[in-house]
Amino acid sequence: MIIENEMIHGRLASMANPRQQRFTTVRRVTQADAQPKPLPPPRLPGLGEWDLGARSFAEEQRRCEEAGAPHGPPCRTRIEDDTPIVTRAAAERVCQEASLWLGERFPRGWATELAERANVVYQHNARFRRLLRRPGNAGRDWLYVFMRHWLSALLASRSPHLAQRLPAGYVVGHDSPSPPKL
Repeated sequence: MIIENEMIHGRLASMANPRQQRFTTVRRVTQADAQPKPLPPPRLPGLGEWDLGARSFAEEQRRCEEAGAPHGPPCRTRIEDDTPIVTRAAAERVCQEASLWLGERFPRGWATELAERANVVYQHNARFRRLLRRPGNAGRDWLYVFMRHWLSALLASRSPHLAQRLPAGYVVGHDSPSPPKL
């Protein structure tokens, strides 16, 4: 592959400072390198970190088949089925704390959307399942972190004026500080 350094903002990209180079160089690939590269070999079971989630998903599918649903849709697990966490209650708490902090009422459907999203992510993401299955209150606390993040995204898309009033750490899941005095 041939890479050329180009002028960015009226000067050549510096090779002396790698940090500066990372932001100022533009890479151009020649036409000879545009040929498709061969695909990597498929991963085989038992050969990586990702396999732990796949293995647990396969076990869940096997349990569903033994329970009598071999030809139906794949068995989906919900957070309530695997953990003592009540997803709807967690979603309502997160919506209530943000609502109190902002001094605005949120639609009831938002808590439902957060709970549904949590269950969908739980069904499809092995890392999320491992986080929520942690012992003690750790799983519940992780769910609160994710739901705060999702709620801030929901606010940003549907009520940007409210999203701007949220504390900065709320977007990354931090607990909100005490409400501001009005």
